[in-house]
Amino acid sequence: MRTLAVAFSLLLFRTALSQGIWMPTGPMSQGNNDIVYSVTADPDGNLYASSWTVGVYKSTNSGLNWFLSGLAGKRVSFIASSPSGLLFALSKTVDSSFIHRSTDQGATWTDADRRSFPLNYAGGGGIVFLPDGSITAAYSVTVGPTIGNVGVFVFRSTDEGASWQQTVRMDLGFVGGMALTKDGKILMGTSLSGVIRSTNGGLSFTNLTSFPPIFIKTVLKAPDNSVYVSDAFGLHRSRDNGASFTSVGSQNSTANLRSAAANSNGDLFISTDDGKIFLSTNRGDNWAQVNSGFPSNSYAYSFTSLRGRMFTGSNNSGVFSFEQTTGFSVSTSLPAGYSLGQNYPNPFNPATAIPFSIARESLVELIVYDAGGKKVATLANGKVPAGSHVTHFNAGNLPSGIYFYSLFADGERADTKKCFLVK
Repeated sequence: MRTLAVAFSLLLFRTALSQGIWMPTGPMSQGNNDIVYSVTADPDGNLYASSWTVGVYKSTNSGLNWFLSGLAGKRVSFIASSPSGLLFALSKTVDSSFIHRSTDQGATWTDADRRSFPLNYAGGGGIVFLPDGSITAAYSVTVGPTIGNVGVFVFRSTDEGASWQQTVRMDLGFVGGMALTKDGKILMGTSLSGVIRSTNGGLSFTNLTSFPPIFIKTVLKAPDNSVYVSDAFGLHRSRDNGASFTSVGSQNSTANLRSAAANSNGDLFISTDDGKIFLSTNRGDNWAQVNSGFPSNSYAYSFTSLRGRMFTGSNNSGVFSFEQTTGFSVSTSLPAGYSLGQNYPNPFNPATAIPFSIARESLVELIVYDAGGKKVATLANGKVPAGSHVTHFNAGNLPSGIYFYSLFADGERADTKKCFLVK
């Protein structure tokens, strides 16, 4: 049960646009304790998430429901969708590494490439889709003689991923993300040699001298074509295709950076190994911590954006979506009275949004009851400025059934509505 206290000043109401809450999407496997190394979205709005040693899950309704799409039992570390909707996944066992391909939105998968790598304990990787239709993929392999000796293997396909040819092996440790710059170059992060660059579609690579040779966690390109590189300690931005970098903002965390991503609006998200998540809505110049709703015993492994909405895969609790929760005004005039809107979606599982409006600054309570009249959640409890607002109800720990939610303003009940939880 989670209590969301809605108590903020009028100033924050007007300016704190970065505030939000992480809400769990529907459960994937039983227990919803999936380790999600990778999430992605295809051009048709479907979501895909890997569950370590379980397989790839798919959602056709923005995460409300998931079903196993394929690759059962695989250790999938990376999923990507091409601009045309082809799906690719990288996975590994202790003796093989795979590039998987799906041409029917995850209904079936084929092993487009399989390589034997005995005693392989490495993994991860990345895929980029080039303007000429070719595809470049890279993953890490334990090359021995000890577990710590890890190499990068790069592959290229010129037939839409149906077959792959190895182009290069580099003993540079783990792959720390890949991105295609605006001018068609591939930037790849590594753990032993910083950022490397290819100007020929992955046939060869050279060191990117504009970035120091340190452990790279993520390389990404934002919608404005800026390139971001994250090392273990922070994020760096390049506006000239990697020719130069500047440090962007401060995340106020001493823990190592885990992952970074940009949504389709250009907002930046960063996760750290101590479980913190940070958001910047101005290209990294300023940051706000946005951990509300995210489990305190988890950290964000991976991110993807779907229609401007950010989703993250966690290390033990499945997938979460980031929802805006600051109050918002739906018109230039203030509401005439108190009103409580119908929750959406309804029926829901396990989370839903509840809109309400108040005519003047009031002491507001928004309480949820079960069918027997027992209070099961308090969603708002504090002073709220006049205007139209929205809050969220997460019923992940409650059974299916009918529930009621009531709005109280200055101690008086304003309205009550019914909602349906269907698991």
